[in-house]
Amino acid sequence: RIMVSNTHFSSTPSGSFIHSALCLLFGDTLAEAAMEHLSTYAVMLTILTLFQLVNFFSSGALHDVDLRPRDFPVGFVGLLVSPLVEESFGMFVFNMIPFSIQMLYILARGGTHLATVLTFLGSGVGGILTWLLARQDSRFCGVGPLIATYGLYLTVSGFFSEKKREMILGSGCFIAYVFLACLLSENAKMICWEGITFCGLIGGGFAYYARNANQDSSDVLWKKVPDDILCDDDEDALEDPPEVVEDDL
Repeated sequence: RIMVSNTHFSSTPSGSFIHSALCLLFGDTLAEAAMEHLSTYAVMLTILTLFQLVNFFSSGALHDVDLRPRDFPVGFVGLLVSPLVEESFGMFVFNMIPFSIQMLYILARGGTHLATVLTFLGSGVGGILTWLLARQDSRFCGVGPLIATYGLYLTVSGFFSEKKREMILGSGCFIAYVFLACLLSENAKMICWEGITFCGLIGGGFAYYARNANQDSSDVLWKKVPDDILCDDDEDALEDPPEVVEDDL
């Protein structure tokens, strides 16, 4: 049902515009894959928007439960709320640009499984490290830490796989976020740079781990055998497997 819905949406003017923009950013193949995951992305965007609207109309009430380093229990419970609430509505609008680009690319490359793992690592593991080690007066909120996680993951993954587009998207979105955060934040010193650093290192480290894990779990056995070990008969056997002859009954 999701595929049919996304296919119908692609034929609308809005869908055609989004598809063209994704083709320009991702290339035709990944753009098609990203379009198949638009419904997943729309759910995420809806949740983030609802939390931001609640915070806006409640005069920032949700900021009372932001993640605050070494504050327990309220500051620790902020692990669940902080990634969903930006400092201001303007920050939310601008942060959605790099966040959306990264999220759609990750969904196109690895589906909801990869997106879920990276989101958990960034908001969960990165949040716990921030709660333990960050400055007491810093503020850990919004999708900024997730942008750092996704950005460094794509940058490192693109470097090892020699995908320049992936490297540019990852590093470009991360740099754009840092620039906007410094420009739009009411107090740049309050930004939790430690949390952003932790999340970035987690994303890059996971990309490096995934690369080594994929190499170690190769399904092609003969790729692990040096060429000079194979004799001519072995190479012929690999190219032309012997025919099975059944005995006459």
